[in-house]
Amino acid sequence: MKRKSRYGDKVIAFAVAERRRGVKWNEIVDAIARHFAIKPPTERQMRKWYQEYGVDAIDPEKLMKENLIKVARATTPIAAFATQKYAIEQVPNLVEAWKQGKDPWTAGGIMVLSMLEQTVGTEKFDQLLDEYQKSRKGSIVPGMAEGNLKPEPGKE
Repeated sequence: MKRKSRYGDKVIAFAVAERRRGVKWNEIVDAIARHFAIKPPTERQMRKWYQEYGVDAIDPEKLMKENLIKVARATTPIAAFATQKYAIEQVPNLVEAWKQGKDPWTAGGIMVLSMLEQTVGTEKFDQLLDEYQKSRKGSIVPGMAEGNLKPEPGKE
């Protein structure tokens, strides 16, 4: 537990657990004084602990979702800027590929995959590619596996 309090983790955990069981705040104060032989925290302090540690501890999935949302919100502007910067840097490469008669979809795809590899690292990138290839097995539309982006005639 992270702590901004003078009370130890055991006191915080005790207060949160007791409140989760439905014990009244004044009874928790008395129990802390008896059990830990210290001056008990205020009800206001315990309410903060309960909000921080107790309410969501019942549903860890909810807590994880909320934390993922917080991380995503914090990192999205940075990732968006880095992606824009990288894409702008790659424009000359795309133009050069086009001048050489290369497929712009392939050049753009390589650009996107390179950006992903730079972001997550080579080892994780290889793992992602392996997982992606496994997920594609059996779900490939005939004709598209060979790079033909158009559906077979009559299947439109």
